[in-house]
Amino acid sequence: MRAHFFAVILLLGISPACVSSGGQAPGRLMPDELLRRADAAFDARRYAQALESYRLAAAAAQAEDTPEIFVEGAAQAAHVYLLKGQPEEGKVWLENALAQIQDHEVRGRARILLTQAAYQHHGGDTPQALETCTQAHALSRATGQHIRAVQVAHMAAVMSRGEDQLRWCRRAIDDATRTDDVLLSGALWRQLGWLLEERGLYDQALESFIQCREVVSESGNSHEQMVADWQVGHGLRLVGRIAEARTMMEEIGRRTRALYRTQRGANQAEWLGQALHELGELDLAQGKTERGIQRLRDAREYFVLAGASDLAPELLAKVDRRLAQARALQGAVR
Repeated sequence: MRAHFFAVILLLGISPACVSSGGQAPGRLMPDELLRRADAAFDARRYAQALESYRLAAAAAQAEDTPEIFVEGAAQAAHVYLLKGQPEEGKVWLENALAQIQDHEVRGRARILLTQAAYQHHGGDTPQALETCTQAHALSRATGQHIRAVQVAHMAAVMSRGEDQLRWCRRAIDDATRTDDVLLSGALWRQLGWLLEERGLYDQALESFIQCREVVSESGNSHEQMVADWQVGHGLRLVGRIAEARTMMEEIGRRTRALYRTQRGANQAEWLGQALHELGELDLAQGKTERGIQRLRDAREYFVLAGASDLAPELLAKVDRRLAQARALQGAVR
């Protein structure tokens, strides 16, 4: 389940003391290829696969005597162990990475700093974690590790509050523009928009959503383009441009309904629900209370079909509160 309201592990691990060239055979793949595969799995949130590949990369690096790859693999394995809720196992991997790092190995150093920041934040020392993020970000930028810089800035944004959070998010966007990943840039513009919306800065949020749509339009990904369109329509409603918002949302409603008729998956149900939710809010804003209530009810049904009862109960609670407000308004008018 993806989208802004669905929270995004089951992992298995062994101690790095058990990893050796005589352990799990890395086959004919070289350590750097195993590391690339692990990173791809990690970026896709396939954490179990990522952890296995990081361990294999570390084993292959020991066999091939390439300590710089071992450092990167071990540091990332430690990070994944923390994500899975096994920090003690991860600390052993991190200690092994620190024991083999050399001063000239900037890629490994950036990985270690990123993982150390995660552990510091997990341990409750967020100020130290943010200082470590600052070091990791500066190192990553200085050495052209743009994806790593994005990862660090995003982590720091999650840890931060207030204006610092917005600054880190903008740094991540700047770093992402130096990559060829337009969907990554779009996701970061989207995140900035939600942060601005949470602060009631609706005009700025709309600007971010528009930037997201412009970037994502280069991807050729029809689903991401539809999501970006939805966000712009949502932003238009927030700033009171109701007619423009309705034009966009009616079109998105037609598209999502057509998709749901042919595919009927959770993702299709989710976005049909989102379209109906927005249309319901637009109806209420224009005094069409009865139709607004019906659309909110329909939206809730599709959210349930998408799995929101387990994955996003707070979303259903929000819709229920809105329905109660609308019914109260309807009763007062009568």
